[in-house]
Amino acid sequence: MNRPVLLTAGALVLSGAAIFGFKFGQLGMDLAPDPSARVWRIDLSLQIDSDGQLGEVDLTLPVSTPRQHLVDEETSDGGLEFSRIAQDEALIGNWSGEVNGRTKLIYSARVHLPEASSSEFAISPTPNTPTNHPGKARAGKKRKTDPTIVAMVERLGLLPGDDPDAIIASTFGFVAHDIETAPNGSLDPRVVLATREGALEGKTRLLNEMLVEAGLDSKLGVGFRLPRSGSTSPTHFVETHAGDRIKRLLVSADGPHQFPKDFLTLSLGSRPVYTSSGFQRVSMSAVSLRESTPADEMASFVAPDSVLARSVSLYRLPVATRDVLRTLLVIPLAILIASVFRNLIGIRTFGIFMPVLIALSLREIGLAAGLVLISTCLGIGVVGRLLLDRLRLLFVPRVCLLLCVVILAVTGLAQIGHAYQMPDLGSGLLFPIVILAMLIERISVTTLEEGWQASAILLVGSLALAACTYPIFRSEFLGHLFFGFPELVLCVMGLLVLVGGYTGYRAAELWRFRSLSSSAPVDPLA
Repeated sequence: MNRPVLLTAGALVLSGAAIFGFKFGQLGMDLAPDPSARVWRIDLSLQIDSDGQLGEVDLTLPVSTPRQHLVDEETSDGGLEFSRIAQDEALIGNWSGEVNGRTKLIYSARVHLPEASSSEFAISPTPNTPTNHPGKARAGKKRKTDPTIVAMVERLGLLPGDDPDAIIASTFGFVAHDIETAPNGSLDPRVVLATREGALEGKTRLLNEMLVEAGLDSKLGVGFRLPRSGSTSPTHFVETHAGDRIKRLLVSADGPHQFPKDFLTLSLGSRPVYTSSGFQRVSMSAVSLRESTPADEMASFVAPDSVLARSVSLYRLPVATRDVLRTLLVIPLAILIASVFRNLIGIRTFGIFMPVLIALSLREIGLAAGLVLISTCLGIGVVGRLLLDRLRLLFVPRVCLLLCVVILAVTGLAQIGHAYQMPDLGSGLLFPIVILAMLIERISVTTLEEGWQASAILLVGSLALAACTYPIFRSEFLGHLFFGFPELVLCVMGLLVLVGGYTGYRAAELWRFRSLSSSAPVDPLA
């Protein structure tokens, strides 16, 4: 191995190791995901369609409270003017300007929930906290309550001064179980009560009105359930005071003591999540992703004294981009293993990247089911390729016909999987179908030129390499490690330089010619 190779490899490995050491030692980044960390990334997207009109969009933004802490946040203005406005005890993000065509606005935030959300918690002893005494309505303005709501409260026997827990249980039971939920139902609590059906938001508003009429300090709230990964939508709830406690009620829950464990509160009050004026059409979507790093580690990226770390942090990217990068950043490690297989061990495969791509495509399903699926498709495809060979077709139409054969084979396997309760057979090879078509072509050509034995050896080597690299794409630890420390790719590059500079014997060659090394030396003078 020559000196330039060693110097290049050493420079790459040392560079990656130095950056890794700084982030691990100085910034305190964890090597493994921390399952106890309760940090989510949430992206709120507003899509505006307009033909050159002036308008504005208001979005209710989350704020830090004792039960939720904003680690950091950022916005995209889409060419509009953005400002923050404090209004009605809520923080509003306002975009204003002219939109011609389609524009997408994004508000992204990382939020830390110190503990799981609870249906009730103690009132914080702050001067601004409203006090509640049984039998007293909320202080301040006089309310105008609909007579039908008053009559229903009286029919349920709810009187101001009764036990708050009893009032809450009786009212919740009526609204949650006696009123039907209609996805397109009314949002007006009076209509909901009169028709005995309504949307979840309408039922929530009715619950709030009835609790207030029964003498409890109650108000509407809105927020988001935060799934581990995926889309979410605004969820309305009621926050009411019960003595020295605050209870949160969700009409879609089974009881008044159940509340989503992972819930981000936007605001308390009747203000909608977003409003718009002037534009033709505005729609909103939301997606969240559970972070695998603790809150203090994430805070280091946005600390004022860590400008460099803040500017290069991958955690600030959108959720969809980060999901892709978690997979892409471990591909170099899989390719390193492929190089070791080929150059140091001497195992032959159908190309270098094809086995890695097959392993990548199987990360969503089990290895055993995936290999069975691929082997079946290959078998059917090879037979089809040999039959097509009699037609003497050109290369491109022949490969396209093979692709059709593979699609039919996958379709048939999906039917078999459904019939015999094997859903993995139908979970899919959408990504590698074209790869399989090319692989079938390679197998067929190799079979015709070198025979079945050579083709079988290459196929076994390819599947063995796919099986060895498959755990890399399934490993949560490696995905977290390379996403948090992308400089490790430099270390992998250095190792690839070393593998590429190796000119000695491969392990397979040493095994193949082992008889020569074990035989007795021949005396040339004999």
